Amino acid sequence: MNPQLQSALDGGFEKIIRSILGYIDKNSIRYKSSITILSNIYALGILSDVLRKVHDVATSENSFLISDAGELLSLITKGDQAPFIYEKIGNRYENFMIDEFQDTSILQWNNFYPLILNSMGEGNDNLVVGDIKQSIYRFRNSDWHILAEMKEELVDNKRFLSEPLSRNWRSRSDIIRFNNSLFTVIPQIIDRAYSESPGAIKFSKLYSEAVQDGPAEESGGYVRLEFIDDEKNNEATSSDDSLPEVPKKWKDIVLNRIPGIIESLQDKGYRASDIGILVRTAKEGAAVLEKMIEYGSEASGKYNYNIVSNDSLTLSNSHAITFIISVLKVLDEPDDMISRAEMVRFYHLAKGAIDSESVPLFRDMLTGGSETGLPDGFEIFLEKASKMPLFEATENIISFFGTGSYSWNVAYLNSFQDIVLNFAGSKSNDFSSFLEWWEISGKSKSVVLPANQDAAKVFTIHKSKGLEFPVVIAPFLSWHTDHEPTKQPIIWVKPDREPFNELGIVPLRYSDKLLDTVFAADYMEENYSACLDNVNLLYVAMTRAVDALYGFVPNKSGTYNGIAKLIKEAMATDQNPAGEKGFALSGKYNAEKKVFELGSIPEKLVREESNSEIVSTEYIVCRRPGSLKLKLHGENYFSSGSEEVRQKINYGKLMHEVFEKIDSINDVATGVQNLVMEGKISDADSQALIGRMNSLLSASPVSDWFRPGIKVMKEAEILMPSGNTRRPDRIILVDGKAVIIDFKFGEEKEHYFRQVEEYRDLMGHMGYKAIDAFIWYVEKNKIVKV
Repeated sequence: MNPQLQSALDGGFEKIIRSILGYIDKNSIRYKSSITILSNIYALGILSDVLRKVHDVATSENSFLISDAGELLSLITKGDQAPFIYEKIGNRYENFMIDEFQDTSILQWNNFYPLILNSMGEGNDNLVVGDIKQSIYRFRNSDWHILAEMKEELVDNKRFLSEPLSRNWRSRSDIIRFNNSLFTVIPQIIDRAYSESPGAIKFSKLYSEAVQDGPAEESGGYVRLEFIDDEKNNEATSSDDSLPEVPKKWKDIVLNRIPGIIESLQDKGYRASDIGILVRTAKEGAAVLEKMIEYGSEASGKYNYNIVSNDSLTLSNSHAITFIISVLKVLDEPDDMISRAEMVRFYHLAKGAIDSESVPLFRDMLTGGSETGLPDGFEIFLEKASKMPLFEATENIISFFGTGSYSWNVAYLNSFQDIVLNFAGSKSNDFSSFLEWWEISGKSKSVVLPANQDAAKVFTIHKSKGLEFPVVIAPFLSWHTDHEPTKQPIIWVKPDREPFNELGIVPLRYSDKLLDTVFAADYMEENYSACLDNVNLLYVAMTRAVDALYGFVPNKSGTYNGIAKLIKEAMATDQNPAGEKGFALSGKYNAEKKVFELGSIPEKLVREESNSEIVSTEYIVCRRPGSLKLKLHGENYFSSGSEEVRQKINYGKLMHEVFEKIDSINDVATGVQNLVMEGKISDADSQALIGRMNSLLSASPVSDWFRPGIKVMKEAEILMPSGNTRRPDRIILVDGKAVIIDFKFGEEKEHYFRQVEEYRDLMGHMGYKAIDAFIWYVEKNKIVKV
């Protein structure tokens, strides 16, 4: 050793080094914890400010976020006993049933728990239905621990009973046996991986009820899992090929096989609508849709390749809708050249033009140049449309540019116009407000699918929960059991060690680096829960099938060490934890072909069904004001014409309404104008009617009945002892005398006389002594005293 170094060590340097290393060992966890907190502490401040601003806005508008409803209910009921809670809600409940209990949040459960305890205390029965194996909504605050702890701590088979549903009524027996085997082996594999994690609940325990019986009458079924390799690079095989073929990734190979599976299923009698294709992400679903549409456009007409999904029918995916939005942007900001370029490009795409990319988009051409292919006069149209209300503008855009004439746009245009109409009626009618809303919320809206559409359906696994399909295809069984490496979430933890516990709750970036901090236990808990989430996704996907289940798994390590690795390890095991209700999966796995296959596809009886679909090939534009007319009850009556035209109009009813609005001759003009406003006569006929009424009311003795200052009752009901009523047209009370006038507008009839006599007798019974009664035949201007 160097003498100088030895001298330094002997002089105390070694002691200093050991002290430094000891300090690092002692404080490294606190140091790394501090660095971890500081790296995200800014988010806590920003979110606090945002939350405060949101609450300020909500308070100013006298409203609250729907997400705060649970917390509000908790504050209302906190500390109160059930009777006080029932008093506050104004109802009382004796029994409770909570479905999908594994998706309940802590806050929701805390709000219900006191009511359920009270119900049980009164001797009533309550029911919660849940399955930890289907808990896949933890990102929406669901907490499977509630159900797990209830089964662990409360179930005593006396007061709290646990009744597992051991029979599967959905799937055929071979599919059930396959799932029994798979989901008893996979939990054992995971338990070995978490064997050193303290406090983790064993997966085998959470999946202890995975083994099910099947319905005896639905035997058979088919399961096929293929393990796919990436293609290797193949050299050119002919002299004409100058470049080697591009190797295909395993997902591309799977996409090419899906059409063949659908064809074979239709040969067995299955319809396209019997097939559900389940994917992990919307991006995977889009890839399936694109491949099927591409394949179907080139294939023969023997098979049905129709395929739909909610994501595929998002309005923003329609070229016609994107075109309308770009036009609205131009109407809102005419100098927006980007929007003008979008308008040109998507106009051609909406019409199905294959050469849309060849259309020039130079600035000088976008403001009136005919080279863009837009209809002549579109600049004049844009100027007019800019002054229209929102819905009228979109209708005119569709009409002027003709996008509604193409059948592939119709469904999107119908849904889009419904949204526009609703927005204009409930929010605002200007372009800028709608465009702002569209960017935030509107672009994610979808076309509503008809329930009876014969098309294969693509769902994400989350959206397939609770559904069933005769045939399920799971093309990409390859997601991680942990969080995606590129999508590490923020987890919120509450430190319990000093000095970090003074912070309350803190946000941390999820990473295995947390294992070296005071948050190691929080990391392991999140890691375990993420694994459960993703295994549960596999369980949900594998249990949707009734007759047949197809799955594709990548046959390589590395990136796909999650679900794919678990399935591969399960296929390799010769163990059978499910006993007589399962089997050893390795016995059905062909290692050479890399295929697991069980059973056979059940034949399905082909049903002849009449095609009652109504297909709309064109969007019909509402052409206002030409398409909307006001019906006038008295239209054309006062104009010259035949008696036949007159008879079509209920003249008597109209004239009764005129007299009902008139107290004196001074009210004629106002009364007639009211009828015009109500649409019962036209404005052109009103002057003729006013003149006619003034002429009639000016002659004696009618003028006395309509002079100003007298007391008049119009259409006043007289209640008879029998309970029936009578309604004279006009009663005048003046100087203790009563005058009854009944208006008639047709020919003279005897029963009119008896009717008015009855009115007079009734008035007499009411105590009136001096009573005059008249029938006025207005059309003839003839007055008959009764």
